[in-house]
Amino acid sequence: MATSSRWKEIDDNFCLCSVCLEQLKEPKLLPCLHRYCKDCLISMIQGTYDVIKCPECRQETRVPTNGVDGFKTDFYSKNLVEYVQIQQSLKSDEIRDCYSCSKRLRVAAYCFRCNDFLCKGCYDFHVTNKTLKDHQNHTLSLEDIEAKNITIGKLASMRDVPRCHTHPQKLSELFCETCGNLPICVACVYGEHKGHNLHEVRALAKLKRKQLTQKLKTLEAINKDKNVLAPRQAKEALMLNVNIEKEKLKKMHYWKDKKIMTKIQDTEGRRQQVEQEKQNTEKKIFDSLEIEMKHEIQGVKKKYEDIFRVKKLELHDTFKERESSLEKKLAKLRKQRERFENDKQELLESIEKQQNENMKIIENMSQHFDNIKKRFETLNVMASSILASDNDWSVVQCVPDMCTAATNLMEDLKKDFPELTTFTDVTVNYKQYSFGKPNITKISDQVTREIIHDPYCCVCSVTGSGEGNIAISGYRSDGQTSFIVVIDMTGRILNEKTVNTGNDWPARYCKFLSQHKVATLCEPDEIGLYDIRDGSYIKKNITDVISSWPKDRDVSCIATDPFNNHILVGGYYSRDVYAFDDQLNYLHILALPEIIRCPVDITVSDGHLLVCDYNEKNCYVTITDGLKSKLVGEFMKPNLRGNFFDPISVCTDNNGFVYMLWNAYKYGVRQCYLVQYNHDGSHLLATRKVDKDAAVVTVAETSQGEKLLVATCNTRTLYFYDLITEN
Repeated sequence: MATSSRWKEIDDNFCLCSVCLEQLKEPKLLPCLHRYCKDCLISMIQGTYDVIKCPECRQETRVPTNGVDGFKTDFYSKNLVEYVQIQQSLKSDEIRDCYSCSKRLRVAAYCFRCNDFLCKGCYDFHVTNKTLKDHQNHTLSLEDIEAKNITIGKLASMRDVPRCHTHPQKLSELFCETCGNLPICVACVYGEHKGHNLHEVRALAKLKRKQLTQKLKTLEAINKDKNVLAPRQAKEALMLNVNIEKEKLKKMHYWKDKKIMTKIQDTEGRRQQVEQEKQNTEKKIFDSLEIEMKHEIQGVKKKYEDIFRVKKLELHDTFKERESSLEKKLAKLRKQRERFENDKQELLESIEKQQNENMKIIENMSQHFDNIKKRFETLNVMASSILASDNDWSVVQCVPDMCTAATNLMEDLKKDFPELTTFTDVTVNYKQYSFGKPNITKISDQVTREIIHDPYCCVCSVTGSGEGNIAISGYRSDGQTSFIVVIDMTGRILNEKTVNTGNDWPARYCKFLSQHKVATLCEPDEIGLYDIRDGSYIKKNITDVISSWPKDRDVSCIATDPFNNHILVGGYYSRDVYAFDDQLNYLHILALPEIIRCPVDITVSDGHLLVCDYNEKNCYVTITDGLKSKLVGEFMKPNLRGNFFDPISVCTDNNGFVYMLWNAYKYGVRQCYLVQYNHDGSHLLATRKVDKDAAVVTVAETSQGEKLLVATCNTRTLYFYDLITEN
């Protein structure tokens, strides 16, 4: 099967598919403007259904109902085929009948008006006799071919006016635009083409030239605007990003490994100290007993021997227990280090997988733009040839197809690049390895003053910073105003902001993004950044930024990822989590596992997402894998009376321990419990009943250590608890 890349030079001006040249079959033109002979197309269609792919640019084309005959005839190539036939006949020494004198002579010219060959004498008469004046510009001589002064435009102008498709004995005088620029005679105007949109050829050719010229200008502008080197640049940027993140990973691994090795060395040193202490104690006791035995009489020697044996057994049992405890701790530390190494290997494999997927996307993008470039170059060559032609009939017949192809090419060029998953989307998934269990203890039931004095205000969210500041957000009693208030640990108001949203009961949520900036959401779809230093506030509507955000969806929760400096936004009854940067620029969508239906709170914990699901009444642990997250576990439900509790808020401390509020409202009675878990939720460590109006739990760092905060919704109260780490 031939492809349009198999070209054979004919002379300095023309080239043609070698198979078409040898078989001299009627050339056909695909919508992508790549030409094939009729036999080539028949071979392509065999074994396919109703769609074929162009071998040159891989563009798919639907096969017409009448098969190969339904494709457009390539008049440009057809003229070349005919020219080649005439050229070969004129250059050969073949003797044939002259059309004019009927003598068998070597032909020297071809008349397109007569549609036949002429000898030398008849050609001279043809171009000099006034009665054949209208044939002179339509005669091609051997001298013209040998001089190589024939262009596509000149060859097209030599061709005779096409015949009427209904009355072949008559020359065409008009074009019927209704029937696809079909050449017709005057008689057809009153026949089957009556009432159609008819054009005089020169006027229509002028219009089509103008349309094609404008299309080419637009196409050139779009082509310049698009950077076809973007895939290569994306590839280089990706490789650079991968190297940077690998270096970060190596550094993080070094410090984690150093921390664990330090603990192992300290424990080993303590074990050696115990062994030395054991030996010293034994020596002291044995020396003391030995001295006493020397001063005692021989009769009581047996008594001291018995005491010596008993003491030795007691010491052995005492130190054996301590040695066993230290051995268990060493074994635990070694297992933690082994888990750490396994997690590192999994992370490196995940990075490698993401890199390979991105490389495939970039290769596909490169191939796509190579195909676009080939189509653009083909269209440019053919359009330039047609525009240079003086044959208006050929222009009218070919230009509509070229305009259609140019329109399709412009649509393809306007398509945006596929969104790549950059390496920064691959989260470093290290679990916390804590050495001790923190317990929560209530500090004399400390309660703050009312921060908002409006008794009808509701608190929706609370977040703590690393400097002991606390941000509180919610809505006021007027039903259309939301607020953000920043206080210190004593309850003193540092800053506050009121925002009129124009919506009914606009719940507002907040999370600290940095020491001085609070990321905030407000129903239905507002996202903003509040600077606690000067009270400045910038915001956007998510529906104005993300076309895929449904108009009727409300935001439900917000989380911040300090490691990547990202803001994560969840919506009611949606598995999609939307990521923004610290300038509120939209980045990508992260799809949660299918089991999650309605997230009401999300927390980023050491590369994992902890998601409270209102619909499934459970809290899940997920890990990010590209633009999706997969389920790695779920939290153990507390064994509470009734077992109808919902998780409504979750947070973690610096040691990786998890704190969650479980809330229930049944038969007119509301209950709320604060539950503490280990870092992956597999063990429940403590359960404490709290204020039934509790709605939010968070952790704030202070100069005295971490504080656990529980905030109520309608009574606007904060409860403070110390987090004490026991070694």
